[in-house]
Amino acid sequence: MGQIAARPGEESDGGAPEVSAEEAAAPAQPPPEPAEQPGSEVTDPADDDVAGPAAEVGAPQAAAEPSAAQRAAAQAAADLAAVKQWAADRAAAERAAGEAAEQAAAAQAAADAADLERTRAEQAAADLAAVRAWAAQRAADEQAARTRAEAERAEAERLAAEQAEAERLAAEQAAAERAAAEHGAAERAAAERAAAEQAAAEEAAAWAAAQQEAAAQAVTAQRAAEERAAAERADVERAQVQWAADRQAAARAAVDPGQPAQRPRPSPGPRARGASAAPATGRRRAEPAPQDEDTPPRAGGRRRRTALVAALLALVLVAAGVLVTLRLTDRGGPAVAEDAEQVPDAVLPELSDPGPVLTQLSADAPLPDPTALAGVLSPLLAAPALGGGLSAQVVDVATGQVLFDQDAADPSTPASTAKLLTGLAVLTTLGPTDTLTTTVVAGSSPGQVVLVGGGDPTLSTTAPSTDYPGAATVADLAAQVRAALGGQPVTGVVVDNSLFTGPLTAAGWGADDAPSSYAAPVTATAVDGARVQPGESQRSGSPGTDAGQALADALGAPDVPVDLGQAPAGARTLGTVESAPVDRLVEEALNASDNLLAESLGRQVAIARGLPASFDGAAQAITGALADAGLDTTGLDVRDASGLSQDDRVPARLLVDVVRAAADGSIDHADGLLSGLPVAGYDGTLAERVVAGGQARPGSVRAKTGTLLGTNDLAGTVLTADGRLLAFAVMADGTVGSLTAGEGSLDVVADALAGCGCR
Repeated sequence: MGQIAARPGEESDGGAPEVSAEEAAAPAQPPPEPAEQPGSEVTDPADDDVAGPAAEVGAPQAAAEPSAAQRAAAQAAADLAAVKQWAADRAAAERAAGEAAEQAAAAQAAADAADLERTRAEQAAADLAAVRAWAAQRAADEQAARTRAEAERAEAERLAAEQAEAERLAAEQAAAERAAAEHGAAERAAAERAAAEQAAAEEAAAWAAAQQEAAAQAVTAQRAAEERAAAERADVERAQVQWAADRQAAARAAVDPGQPAQRPRPSPGPRARGASAAPATGRRRAEPAPQDEDTPPRAGGRRRRTALVAALLALVLVAAGVLVTLRLTDRGGPAVAEDAEQVPDAVLPELSDPGPVLTQLSADAPLPDPTALAGVLSPLLAAPALGGGLSAQVVDVATGQVLFDQDAADPSTPASTAKLLTGLAVLTTLGPTDTLTTTVVAGSSPGQVVLVGGGDPTLSTTAPSTDYPGAATVADLAAQVRAALGGQPVTGVVVDNSLFTGPLTAAGWGADDAPSSYAAPVTATAVDGARVQPGESQRSGSPGTDAGQALADALGAPDVPVDLGQAPAGARTLGTVESAPVDRLVEEALNASDNLLAESLGRQVAIARGLPASFDGAAQAITGALADAGLDTTGLDVRDASGLSQDDRVPARLLVDVVRAAADGSIDHADGLLSGLPVAGYDGTLAERVVAGGQARPGSVRAKTGTLLGTNDLAGTVLTADGRLLAFAVMADGTVGSLTAGEGSLDVVADALAGCGCR
């Protein structure tokens, strides 16, 4: 049923009794209907037209007793009052119910808010407890790590000390053995020299005796020849006399035929008597040809024989002298075999000029067709291991024509291919023969020496270096210092690293990058590339202190204190050594992908360009050097010189521009980059990276690698199957799966590029 509202202008009684929420919510009950009395009529007191006459008619009776109309009016008034009371009660009940509902809602909201706040407080307390537990665990782990590191460092120092002591003892032993060997060698050399001199003296005496004997034989031969000549002349004269006598006898016989001709018997000469003036030669002397009796005998044949004998003797003497001379001047040379065949008329062949080992590339080699090349490369670049975000470019070196391009202008993570940019900046800023200088000067106290780093991390503790060919050695530096000190004992070593400034690691380097097996804190002083041991891969976390200790060891003072500091102004120089030439250092940084060496070279570029020798200064200097070389550096943003930073960005197009400039000679000294590029399957970081059964010929792929977590890059040159030289770069900074999978996919791309004629 509907509510009965109060009439307009009427107000409900504010003093109505309170009702409960249950009563307020109960359905409203209407007021009781007015009771009808038999024979009476209920009329509205406000109806004047009806009540007036009745009142006037019954007035006398009303005075004595209420009439039915009055009773009805009273009843109506009572009903109206009841209705008003009910309406007032109803309004009060509704108002109370609303207030109760609002209070209940407010109480519920307050309860909910309290529950939420309590829940939040409990969660915050739980989170705070978890954070405190994590912090406590982290602190415990760090403390354990520090303790472990200190223990490992102490153990390493102990092992290093033992190793140093062992090396020192070994060096002393080796020196003693070397001295003994040298002494023995000197004694042997002296004995051999004495023996040689004795042999030479004996040979000289033999030669002199041979000459004397040969001279005596020559004199004897000459005397014999003269005697033979005299005998021959006597024979000739006797023969002539006999011939004349025979002629006279013949003439007398012709005058007196009866007289028999008598031929006088010739007197026996020296040969007829068996005397021989000449020594026997073992050969039968030819008898003179019979003479015509009408021709007197001549002595010319014997004279010729005499001259021939003298000439032969002279030749014998000359040959003996030559033989003795050869034996004296080349006693240690190889002897001629007795059965060696003599070829007196041998003629050496004419030799032409040698041809070049590396010939120039043919300008007529066909150029790959871009469409065909894209058909080969596109499926390979879509390999799952290379992931998304890949960019690549291939350019013909000779013409500069772009043969393939896939987002090559988009900057990508270069990893170690950034060393190509550093190398070009170094070669175009510094001279290729420039070197890095390491110096030792006198310290501020007697016997103290200061090792002043010049940014050369290749300074070697071994001679020669096991890691950097042509590197300066600590031993050489120490020898100069000892000579300069003149016997003064060394009391301490200070290491001056002030050449380099700023943080020791770059933005974008991981917490585990330095020290690691591939990087170390960048300091101006280091030995062996900051390696813990020469020839090993693990790098040290304190390169400067290690260098100072190496110098102390080399100076024979391993126990003196080694500290970091600065050299006094104007200090006296005690020793200086120079690194290998800059172009050789660039080759080493590229071939072995040496991060510390690349960072050190980048800071040399900063110093040369008047910038701070820091990571930021090197990055700014490299960018400026590339721009000055005429290269477009749009999109280039580097934070270091090695490419180890994850924040570095380089477009593939710029890498190709650098490689092409090195290959075509358009930038002076840039060709030094090519000699440092690893050769696939041969050396450097590509020594083990070849495609089994691939198409590339040996040596056709030369490229710089780049590897970080999720990044695999390759940039360099490739010689196609048709003999065309191309520059290329492939950058994949979204690789997935194993590291070898990404590298293998890039190797397949390079192999296909080298084996593709693509025409």
